[in-house]
Amino acid sequence: MGAETLAALVTDRAGTYIDGTVGDGGHARLILEATAPAGRLIGFDRDATALATARVRLAPYGERVTLIQDDFAHLAVHWEARGREPFAGVLLDLGLRSSALDDAGRGFSYRAAGPLDMRFDPRRGETAAEFLARVSESELIALLETGTTRASPRRIARGILAWRRSHSLQSTHDLVACLRATCRRRADAKLLGSVFATLRMAVNDELGALDRALAAIPALLRRGGVLCVIAYQSQEDRRVKLLARAELTDPTTGEAIDLEPLWRRPLRPDPQECRRNPRARSARLRALRRRPNLPLS
Repeated sequence: MGAETLAALVTDRAGTYIDGTVGDGGHARLILEATAPAGRLIGFDRDATALATARVRLAPYGERVTLIQDDFAHLAVHWEARGREPFAGVLLDLGLRSSALDDAGRGFSYRAAGPLDMRFDPRRGETAAEFLARVSESELIALLETGTTRASPRRIARGILAWRRSHSLQSTHDLVACLRATCRRRADAKLLGSVFATLRMAVNDELGALDRALAAIPALLRRGGVLCVIAYQSQEDRRVKLLARAELTDPTTGEAIDLEPLWRRPLRPDPQECRRNPRARSARLRALRRRPNLPLS
């Protein structure tokens, strides 16, 4: 949904824009082209491999681009360091980039053998294997109940805990074997993919990071600035939807912040895009604009 995202996001060709999940630089390149010659972009990503690719891809744009290895949850820290310059727009394309999903060494996919890692930033935090080695049954049930799968959370949690007592849980194929032994006929691609996605989101604290970012971003936008979020899970999309209804205050000025949805329902990719990229089928794009302060009556 590159065209739809740009149409909502880019309101000032001389403004500063944030790509909080720069990935391989696809959206960043579109933003830079749309804001030439004066627009600037700051791109964040936790994944050093993604940033290395983005640096090469975005090199032609020179000093208009700044790339930072960090979590978009820390946007406010960088905003402070830059002198509190308001942003014209912020884009968060959530989920996992396709090249990382296809990299067996990262452990994100049930389709390929690899270490059960799943971290966006391999320098920090525990791996999925370490998480599964120490998580309690109640914690795992709660995670699966509120995660991307509702399929037999208690059965899956108890199966994982029983498996780890006598088998290895160090690789993606170990986890697949565990789930197939536990769920048998129900362990289809949909269930395997949803369990892997739920674990990945837990290992990387994706919902926590999104909550922290959404709490901070409205005050970092200038009046008329736009926040665009492309979500792939219902828990993510719900958070963005509720943000438009929240009572928000600018901590610097004490003024109320009014966010206006640019359309009532999230936009979905058209059938043509889904045919080109089947992984886009679950994408939902929402855009919220910070309204200018209304005149006092």
